Amino acid sequence: MNEVLETIFERRSIRSYKNDPLPEGALETIVDAGRWAPTARNEQELITVAVTDKAMLEELNSDFSKEGFSKRFGDGFNFYYNAPALILLFGPKDFPFTDIDGGITIENMALAAQSLGLNSVIIGCLMGYLDTDAGKKWFEKFGIPDDFKFVISIAVGYKDKDTPKRDRKPDMVKYY
Repeated sequence: MNEVLETIFERRSIRSYKNDPLPEGALETIVDAGRWAPTARNEQELITVAVTDKAMLEELNSDFSKEGFSKRFGDGFNFYYNAPALILLFGPKDFPFTDIDGGITIENMALAAQSLGLNSVIIGCLMGYLDTDAGKKWFEKFGIPDDFKFVISIAVGYKDKDTPKRDRKPDMVKYY
């Protein structure tokens, strides 16, 4: 099997991270892999925000919890699982392919992280919070225009605990 397929088949969503920082240049490589993802009409419309500042990550997590968005996950839920890096994608509200472009971009980032010996989890739960009036303060902090929306994010780091491989559902594929 080639390296690309091995990377795809080995990647797991990790929900527990060590405090170890990312290696020098790794974050930039992961972000760059996202920048090279194909986008509709080659618009390259997504804004990428990479956060490694622990105080900022804790403040975002606290705000997320204060607004009640962590309730469905249980007490003490940390949406970024204490990973040392969080990458958020924002795109134009009125572009019909923003969400699709975000999904393609974030997968490039997840595979890049895996190929560098790092782990990741793709996170969408911020969507509800960042869409609220309280969440808009983060748009200001990150310098995101008003006509943009949060699309998706990814936490990256070294896993603290393994995630077991789960079988794929065979009845979800149809060939004709």
